[in-house]
Amino acid sequence: MTFPLAFAIGFSVASIPGPTIILIATETLRKGAKSGLATMAAPILLDAVIMLPLGLVLQSSIFSGKGALFLGFVGAAFLVWLGTQSIQAGANKFRVSELQSPADGNQETPSFVKGVLTHLTSPYPYLYWGTAGATFVRQGFQSGGVWAAAVFPLGFWLGAGVFTLIVIYLVARTKRLLPPRLEPHLHRLSGVLLIGSGIFLAVRLWQGLF
Repeated sequence: MTFPLAFAIGFSVASIPGPTIILIATETLRKGAKSGLATMAAPILLDAVIMLPLGLVLQSSIFSGKGALFLGFVGAAFLVWLGTQSIQAGANKFRVSELQSPADGNQETPSFVKGVLTHLTSPYPYLYWGTAGATFVRQGFQSGGVWAAAVFPLGFWLGAGVFTLIVIYLVARTKRLLPPRLEPHLHRLSGVLLIGSGIFLAVRLWQGLF
């Protein structure tokens, strides 16, 4: 159950038009698929070495006990909010052609560095891994140890990676993020999955109280 849920959450979160996915599309459009892949690597690496460890430290040492439980409920609410954002995004079709910007010549910042800076300055990774993400990992560790704890982040990154690879392929081949007819349906489906995941997390936390 944990891996499919993590995959669905990662895929759905990545599908919401935000700074990182827009940057990946822009770099792919301007400089090709290799630059898109370099940009994509940045958030996954940062999540693994900074965001997730910070979230676990936050929940285990600073907010232990009831504090960690509170952060878990905050994470559940955050997933529901992301779901509503995804559903709303279905009504606002995204155009990659609007992302084109002039090159900066030989002094242009590398795509990977752009990805790092974009991810580090966005509040969403900190909020996600400090609340919902760390809660799922902590629950996995409590139920099955280290390997069970690793299942959720691996599933999340795989889901996010699959969606991002689809975006890179489509932008490189068709100069569009998503097919026009598919886009609103995908956002709605992702929204429903995120809302359902938030409710699922809240129910599990609530059951743990008794």
